Amino acid sequence: MEKYWIVFKKSLKSELAYRSAALWGMLSAALGFLVQVFLWRALLGTGVRSDTSFPDMLLYLLINSFMLELTRANVAGMIETAMVDGTISMELLRPISYKGYMLSQTLGKNIYGALTATAPVLVLSLFFMPGAVLPDAVHILLFFPSALLGIALMFEVTYLAGLLAFWLQRCWFIRFYLYGFQSIFGGTMVPIWFYPEFLKAASYWLPFRYMTFEPINIFLMKTPVEQAWVPILAAFLWLVGLSMADKLVWRAATKRLTVNGG
Repeated sequence: MEKYWIVFKKSLKSELAYRSAALWGMLSAALGFLVQVFLWRALLGTGVRSDTSFPDMLLYLLINSFMLELTRANVAGMIETAMVDGTISMELLRPISYKGYMLSQTLGKNIYGALTATAPVLVLSLFFMPGAVLPDAVHILLFFPSALLGIALMFEVTYLAGLLAFWLQRCWFIRFYLYGFQSIFGGTMVPIWFYPEFLKAASYWLPFRYMTFEPINIFLMKTPVEQAWVPILAAFLWLVGLSMADKLVWRAATKRLTVNGG
């Protein structure tokens, strides 16, 4: 565990070195949040959804921005780079699990991104927050395991997809496909509340809604306490299934490893 902690701290420190990038990231997050706030205020003002208030939508945007940063992962790109420059051979020789190494690196980057990108959004939201109904203690407690499962699930999906680099070597496009699926079936751009029935039904059969949408739904108390175990259990089962799948793919991948340059 100490080895992974060291990797996590190094990843976090490497992000701290780029302070100008962090400032631009904060500015971008603040502008993006304001655009969404004014857009949703205008849309909800037309009465498009009578059961969704603007304060609810504001809380959704706030938690969604935080969850998106925590679940951001580009494992496919990281593995591709290591395959192309040949450093994959050195990484596989480390006395730690390669999956654990990638997870520690990703968490270091994501936690830094979540803290820097969410800080200005949180400050801005205070100007629009009056009237928002905050969740009760039970829903907050249920939110945490759901959010942790969502973070783990997103990493698992991107890690499994990233292992395709052992066959494709060039797999930069995987990130865009995953982003598209997460945006549509995870409700990160538009909440699934607004979806037509066939898209809602389809989202239940994919893991993406359990990464961000379901944790936020629990936080907003749109999921009753007695039903919260359903999305949490679904996320756990997806996590177990994908973990088993990545072990099989990992074994096959290492057998056909080809390193450029030698």
